[in-house]
Amino acid sequence: MDQQRAIIITGASRGLGFELLDLLVEADARPIALGRRLDPRHEAAAARNACIFVPADLSALPNLDQIDLASTLPQTANEIVLISNAGVVEPIGTLGVIDAASLVTAFAVNAVAPAILARKLLATADAQRTRLRILNISTGAARRPLPGLAAYCASKAAAAMIFDCLTEERPDVVIEHIDPGVLDTDMQSMLRSTDDPALPVRQMFVKFETEGKLQHPRDVARDILTRAGLL
Repeated sequence: MDQQRAIIITGASRGLGFELLDLLVEADARPIALGRRLDPRHEAAAARNACIFVPADLSALPNLDQIDLASTLPQTANEIVLISNAGVVEPIGTLGVIDAASLVTAFAVNAVAPAILARKLLATADAQRTRLRILNISTGAARRPLPGLAAYCASKAAAAMIFDCLTEERPDVVIEHIDPGVLDTDMQSMLRSTDDPALPVRQMFVKFETEGKLQHPRDVARDILTRAGLL
């Protein structure tokens, strides 16, 4: 593992993010987890300095803009990698019934927060004269309209477009969109248990489970990190 690489992960408390963080801790990469909380396993890792935890609520955008990431990153890093993994699937429901506050939160977490973090890290990378790479953990829903998931589909599509614009503005910043496929996570369980009127495509998620199409998050995390050269 290249010890000069600084790796930041959002949404690392569960699911794919948990496994990404866990594998990087095992690889002695000393990753930085940014979010509201850590799993107890990684709280112990942070206590022994195997990873760094930066508390942040990605839905509280003014506070997020005040986070000092520059002081957390090693000054000797020759590459900064942001794994933009955090995301919320709520609100689930057709557009006529979802509330405005939940819609705003979805866009804050899924689209605006990644943009703010990218902007902050871009400034840090420029100041340190180092490379910036962003792995955007996306979804097929960013490219396909799913009734009952308008907030999720649209906000994840917005994040992808924001990063695509950054690629045009700064060709030196490497952007990779990664669709991990369907995983066996709490999000999938939530979608399967939602009422049909709220999620007209619920049966599609039920079939993912009954047809054995759900992948284990750790296997997918290992594949992502390996392909990215981070393991």
